[in-house]
Amino acid sequence: MDSATSSAAIMQPAQSILLYTSIAIATFVNGNYQNAPSAVDNKVDYTEFKKTVDDSKSLLINHPTKDIRKYLFKLIDEDIYNYWAGTPWDFYGTTRQPKTGSIACGYFVTNTLTDLGFKIDRVGLAEGVSSAMIKKLCVGIESFHSFNKLNNYLAKWPVNSVFIIGLDFHTGYVVKTASGCYFFHSNYIKKQGVIKEKIDASQALSSNKFFMIGSLTANEKLLRKWVADKPVI
Repeated sequence: MDSATSSAAIMQPAQSILLYTSIAIATFVNGNYQNAPSAVDNKVDYTEFKKTVDDSKSLLINHPTKDIRKYLFKLIDEDIYNYWAGTPWDFYGTTRQPKTGSIACGYFVTNTLTDLGFKIDRVGLAEGVSSAMIKKLCVGIESFHSFNKLNNYLAKWPVNSVFIIGLDFHTGYVVKTASGCYFFHSNYIKKQGVIKEKIDASQALSSNKFFMIGSLTANEKLLRKWVADKPVI
């Protein structure tokens, strides 16, 4: 074993986190966030992943808002999905650890945002009506009673956007990617749990009569408080 291989083999977790953070920030600065390294791919456990996020977001304080927006989009669309996919749903689920225990829809949103470093009222927002959470965290808020109007609303926004949506008795993220729009939520139907599904194929969406939605990533004040590690509400 040569010295380079030996050094890599004994790399401590803290060094791995630092390396991951440095590479991730470099890719975002260069605008190549879609190819940023995934913590999941690099076998970083969830506790270490949260530490990388805390380190990374602090490096974005003096960056343009667009860089912060891109980073948050990747965290939710890729990293949070990869960690949490398949975590079971339960009405009383509050787990803080992905794929362990169960998670209700509201707690899925507030727990993951808290894990990403947002200083929010995690319990209060999770257990309250979703409209209150949307009004506190989002901008560009609209409500309507038609699924077609949801599509019209999403068409107005750029790709790589994250939204929070509230339904009759359900809530979750909507992510708009280059390949389409997806509902990312802890699905109560058949207790399926955390999934990301095309909005046109989502029974949880199509079966509802009321929709309220707002953009998380377009809320510049929220993003600035996030990277500065300040309370959001």
